[in-house]
Amino acid sequence: MKELYKNWIISHKIDDGKIFLNDEENILIETDFARGEINFYDLEVNIVEMSVTNFSDGENKFYLHFELKDLNHAEELFEEMLETLESLKNRQKLKILLCCTSGLTTNFFKDKLNEAAEILSLDYEFNAVSFSKLYSTAYDYSIILLAPQIAFQFDSVKKTLSDKLVVKIPTKTFASYDSGEIVKLIREEVEKRKFSAEERAIMRAIGEIKNNSKILSIAVMPFEHQTRISYRIYERGEILKSETVIKGKLNVIRDLEDIFDTISYRCKKFDMVGIAIPGGIHDGKVDLDDRMIDPKINLKKYLEEKYKIPVIIHNNLRGAVLGYYAQQKKYKNIVFMSQPKGYLIGGQSILIDGKIFSGSHNNSGEIKFLLRSQIKNNEHREHCCYDSERILDIICFEIRAAISIADPELICIRSEMTPDLEKIKEKIIEHVPEEFLPDFVYIPDTEMAEYVLLGQMILCLESLEK
Repeated sequence: MKELYKNWIISHKIDDGKIFLNDEENILIETDFARGEINFYDLEVNIVEMSVTNFSDGENKFYLHFELKDLNHAEELFEEMLETLESLKNRQKLKILLCCTSGLTTNFFKDKLNEAAEILSLDYEFNAVSFSKLYSTAYDYSIILLAPQIAFQFDSVKKTLSDKLVVKIPTKTFASYDSGEIVKLIREEVEKRKFSAEERAIMRAIGEIKNNSKILSIAVMPFEHQTRISYRIYERGEILKSETVIKGKLNVIRDLEDIFDTISYRCKKFDMVGIAIPGGIHDGKVDLDDRMIDPKINLKKYLEEKYKIPVIIHNNLRGAVLGYYAQQKKYKNIVFMSQPKGYLIGGQSILIDGKIFSGSHNNSGEIKFLLRSQIKNNEHREHCCYDSERILDIICFEIRAAISIADPELICIRSEMTPDLEKIKEKIIEHVPEEFLPDFVYIPDTEMAEYVLLGQMILCLESLEK
C-alpha cells in the first residue's frame, strides 16, 4: 500500500511548484512560498508524517501523522495538505507596526525596514503610526515596535494589546536606523515568546502531583480556517512527548484515531486519556457541529472499546480554567470565557474555591442557552461574524451574566476580536458598579491550548485517584 500511495502522490502536478522523491522514502513539495514534506516510517506499521512550512514566518501550517491502513483516508489527508499549501500562496505578510510620538521618525525608519525586508526576501511588512492612533490601528498587526521616546508606555501598551508582541526598540538601534538589528530583535523576541504558559504552570503544579501514572492529554481546538489538535504525554507531570497536529477540517473520530494509532507505537502503554473538546459533553456524547462529529456517537464508549483504555472527555474550557488556576496562587474563584474568532456564541467555565463547578446536568457555563434570545436561530452555528462591536456587546453580556451568577475574583477572556480590556471594563461599568468588578486577564490564542492540556492532565489525575 505504501508504494501505491507514494506513486499516487508523485503523479500529482501543482501550479508554481513541483512534487518529487527526495530519496527512496520521502517526498518533497517545493514552491516559492512554502515547502511540504511527506515522510514514511516503517515501524511495526507504516506511519506517514505530513507537514507544510510557510516561508514567510517559518511556522508549520499543517502537521499530522497517521497509520497507513486506509488508502481513501490517506488520499483525503493529502488533498487537505495541498489545500493548505495552496492557501499560503497569497497569505498576508507578517505585519509590524512602528510607533513613536508623532510618527514622523518611524515613517522614515519603516521605509528603510521595508527595503531591507525586500533585499533579505523576508515576508515582513512595516508601517508606522503616532502613539495617539496606536490602539485604533494595532488590530491588524502582529508585532508592535515602540520607539525610545515612548518606551515608558511599554507596560500599558503590553497590557492593553496583550495578544500582540510588544517590543521596545533600543535607543542606539533607533538612532542609527539599523535595519539589521531590528530584524534580529524581531526574531529573538518571537523565539522568547515560545516559552509556554504550560511550562510555567508545570513548574508551579509539579509539587502537588503525586500520581506516577502515564497520561495522554489531548486538546482539540478548531480555529479560524484551521484545526489544531495538541497532545502531551505526561508522567508525574513531566512532559514525555509533545506535538500539535495542524490541519484544515476537523473530523473528530478520524483525527483522534490517527493520534491514538501513531502514539501507541511510540508509547506502548498509558493509564488514561483525557480529551478536551469544544461543545457540551453529555454521557460521552459531544454536542458539536455535526460536520465535525455525528452527535449520536458516544465518543467515550467508542474510544474505550476500540483502544481498551480509560477515556475522560471534558469541554475544553474546563481544562482551561483548571490549567490557569494551577499556574498561579492569587485567585480561587475564576470564570474562563472563550469567544473564538468569527463565532457569535462562545462558552464559559466556572471554578469556585479551586474546584470546577459543573452543575447538576454538566451544563454550567453553557452561555449559549442565554445568548439564543439575543441571536437569530440561523446564526447559532455560523462562524463568520467579524463585527468587533457586535462581538464586544456579546462579550460584555456574557461577563455581566458571570458576575451576576458567580461573582468571580478573576475573569479570563479569550477573544481575539476584543483584546482591549479597558474598553470592555468601560462598557461593563455602564451596568455594574465598578467596585463589584472582578480582575480581568486577556488569554491569547497562542496560550489557550497550553492551559487546556495542563488542566486536562490534572482532571485525569483526579479521575485516577477516585
